[in-house]
Amino acid sequence: MSTASNALRDIRPPLESFKGKKPPYPAWLKTALAAECETGSVAVEGATISWKAWGERGLPGVMLVHGGVAHKQWWDAIAPFLPGLRVVAIDLSGMGDSGHRDVYRMPLYAEEVKAVGAAAGLFEAGKPFLAGHSFGGFVTLMAAMTFGEQLAGAIILDSPVRPPDEQRRSSPPQRGGKVYDDMETPIARFRLLPPQPCEQVAVVDHIARNSLKSVEGGFSWKFDVNLWAKLEYQRRDPDVLRDTAQCPLAFFRGADTSLVTDEIWDFMAATFGPDTPMISIPDAQHHLILDQPLAVAASLQTLMESGWGQGRSAR
Repeated sequence: MSTASNALRDIRPPLESFKGKKPPYPAWLKTALAAECETGSVAVEGATISWKAWGERGLPGVMLVHGGVAHKQWWDAIAPFLPGLRVVAIDLSGMGDSGHRDVYRMPLYAEEVKAVGAAAGLFEAGKPFLAGHSFGGFVTLMAAMTFGEQLAGAIILDSPVRPPDEQRRSSPPQRGGKVYDDMETPIARFRLLPPQPCEQVAVVDHIARNSLKSVEGGFSWKFDVNLWAKLEYQRRDPDVLRDTAQCPLAFFRGADTSLVTDEIWDFMAATFGPDTPMISIPDAQHHLILDQPLAVAASLQTLMESGWGQGRSAR
């Protein structure tokens, strides 16, 4: 095993020292979690897809798409700090409170995004923005390719768009499935993937608690343990992503991310061109929406209010 792999294994779970107890929640996070929101669901191809929303219907819209085996509460520390917007967060099928499927497909994930957007009133004020983190960034790219003409712009957060010969050829390992007698044990063991430390332990605690469900005999993780094995994923040439997208694209990354390295970032900048915003969030790793939620919220707000995406046609 490489030195880098050993170093990742040595990273301790962020909540380990709290032994399942809640760490102190800062005032700003308490304010965010107390924000008024709306919840709902919509049926898409036989699965119930859950969502939550902040802000009044009729306001300009943005949808937030979580990463792999994550859920809509990953955005709870960001969405309330996007004022003047109708903000919607989705649970993709196989994750969070949404239903599971026999097969998961990227085009169907894009359909889930579109259906939730319609059900949650996201299109009522015109074209909304779409933003996705990690795996959700690739769902966002698929949405840009399939119904991007209905979007103001698509924002991809720390999703590495690699050269064709460097793209991942295997699925992530299967995880989950274990039933725990209590909530404290899995919360203390909760890890971010890829592993990294995170100083925002209260945010991590919040998402960990909302990642669990009650089952017979105790508690288990919400996501489909066979998600990756059931996912049909067609890898696309970066040039095809660029040329097929039907709305403007923008890319974020954590400045210290292990996934979107400087080499990959430079490749993405060259591929998508000088008119594509490329934004690095300081003091943040791959999970930038946890490391620096307020900075990400401010950056998203600034980009969406800057005129980027407004009145621009697809490439």
